[in-house]
Order: sequence, then structure tokens, then C-alpha cells
Amino acid sequence: MTDGMWLYQEHQMTPGTEIFRSDRRFFLEAYSASHSQLLLRSHWGDDELGQSHETTIDILFKPVDALKIETGLDGLVIRRANATEEAQIKTSLAKDRRSLDVRVFLLESRSTTGYIVSMAVGWREGILGPTRRSFFNNAGPWAPRWPTQSLGGVNPGFNEATTEDLINAIASPTTARRDRFRQVHVLMTRTDMPEGPEIFGAGVFLTSQDAEDARMQLAPSFTDCWIETLPVAL
Repeated sequence: MTDGMWLYQEHQMTPGTEIFRSDRRFFLEAYSASHSQLLLRSHWGDDELGQSHETTIDILFKPVDALKIETGLDGLVIRRANATEEAQIKTSLAKDRRSLDVRVFLLESRSTTGYIVSMAVGWREGILGPTRRSFFNNAGPWAPRWPTQSLGGVNPGFNEATTEDLINAIASPTTARRDRFRQVHVLMTRTDMPEGPEIFGAGVFLTSQDAEDARMQLAPSFTDCWIETLPVAL
């Protein structure tokens, strides 16, 4: 079960209002430049502050226009800036980043205060399964692939594993979190039958060249034959 809240309307967070407080440690988990999203995370387990947690907390800001924060936050309070604070911060931004529609959120931790200029903020807390990248990036009809990163958008490939890593993972599987992935190439076939099409997976290949070679071999025997590129969770 996951608990959380999503704030995007003015009456939910009037200027000066505190909207989130936690004594847990948070880190900058991900930033999606293509989708203007920023994710902060408090991990489950020992936080090196003398506390142990059974849950993960994800905090999402979107769309993000500007920010000035530390990458590690020991304890966190998020509040909507008051009118004076908001005016001061927006004045320091480029003119195209001063829209009245965006809000300034202040992030207070220890003796420091940072800010994120965004329209909305939300958080979710729960048990993050070993193959779930975050509480804010899920597969669905609009994106029917297993998410390979914590936020939607272009994946720069920083968490892409090598072929050797994939082979080792198959040979010696573990119960660790699946934070990396490797793309494989799945050969699919379709045969049109009187009762309807029959679709099957014919094989999985580590390289696109091998998959294409196999496709050329099988293609004459089927109505259609194509290659799907899918991520393997490592």
C-alpha cells in the first residue's frame, strides 16, 4: 500500500504554507530534462543517521523551471514561499521563468534553504518493489514497456548494463534491487489462421544483428515476423 498526496491547485498550498516535513534523509534521485521533472528520494533501510526505515519516500516536482538545492538533505521541510520570498527569487530568474502560474517551493534542511520553481509537488510513501524504479514512473497503455529509469523521458543510458553484466546476472541471480537494465531483441512471429492470428515469441537475442539474421530465416514461414526491443531488469 502506498500513501501520498499530489498538490497542484492554489487552495491546496497558499503562500507561506508548510506542506511537507520529515526527519529522514533525502537525496536527489533523478532529473528528467525532457519532461522537466525532479525526484527526491528517502531510501528504505539504514539512513546513516541512526535510523532505519521500512519504506521509501519519493517526492516529485513538475514541471520544474528553476532550482537551487543540495543533493543530500538530512531532514526536510517543504513550504510554499510567501509573497515576498517568491518575488525575490523570481526576480533573480530569467524573464521567461517568472510566470505567475509557477510557484516557489522552499526546501529547508539543517541550516540551509534551497528552492524549486515548479507548478506542482507530490509525494508517495510505501514499499518500493525490487523491479519498480519509482512511485512516479509506471507502465501503462501509453507506455507498455517496463520503465528503466525513475522518471519518464529520454534515458541517457547511465544505468545500462554491459552484456557481461547480463550474462553474470543470469548465471548468478540475486535478490538485489533491479536498478540497471540491458536491452535485448525479441523475435516475434504472427500466423494468420481462420480462427484468428497466432502470435508467438520465437527467440531472444543479445544483438540486433543476430535478431535480424534470425528474422530473415523465419520470415518466409510466417505471415509477419518482427523484432521487439525490450529491457531486461538487472
